[in-house]
Amino acid sequence: MSESPRDRLHAMAQVSHITSPWSRWVRIKGLLWSIVYVLLYRPTPKPLRRWRLFLLRLFGCKITGLPYVAPSAWVKMPWNLTLGDHACLGPQSEVYNLGPVILEDRACVSQQAYLCAGTHDFSKPNLPLVVGPIVLGKDCFLGARAFIMPGVIVGEGAVIGACAVVTADMPPWTICAGHPCKPIKPRSFAGQSAPTAAQ
Repeated sequence: MSESPRDRLHAMAQVSHITSPWSRWVRIKGLLWSIVYVLLYRPTPKPLRRWRLFLLRLFGCKITGLPYVAPSAWVKMPWNLTLGDHACLGPQSEVYNLGPVILEDRACVSQQAYLCAGTHDFSKPNLPLVVGPIVLGKDCFLGARAFIMPGVIVGEGAVIGACAVVTADMPPWTICAGHPCKPIKPRSFAGQSAPTAAQ
């Protein structure tokens, strides 16, 4: 049986729902990043992508090549983010990366999309934080206001429709949409089939 998003989740040690599962250093680093974001990152004009990438790298983001991150895109924990070459975080997109989030080469996140790598275990009275990785494969595209849940892998070349809620893995080179998101049809280019995962 193949692994599901649920299998990739990890519960954090937490005494109660009002205590933080993070170390003091992580909380301090998060505070410093919030200050840097407001003062040095968010006000930058669109063309200054290299400066924004420098700031993300300074806080531990792993970057390959030259991705694009919009000035209004919010990254909760840069040290949990990996950006491939020409990956894109569009305007007002949000990366709530309490767990690792990976955008492979040319993965595109449209405006106001939300990558949510954290939730809670509501079956327990202390509501412990649960985190899981999110992976966006090469050449995939997330439509505006799409919502990605923790533990989800979006396959290479997949297209996720606007406002879709993705709770399960999506197959490569497939157009997917809905609430919850489901595969609809293979992705094609001007009448030609898109590459398959094996190609």
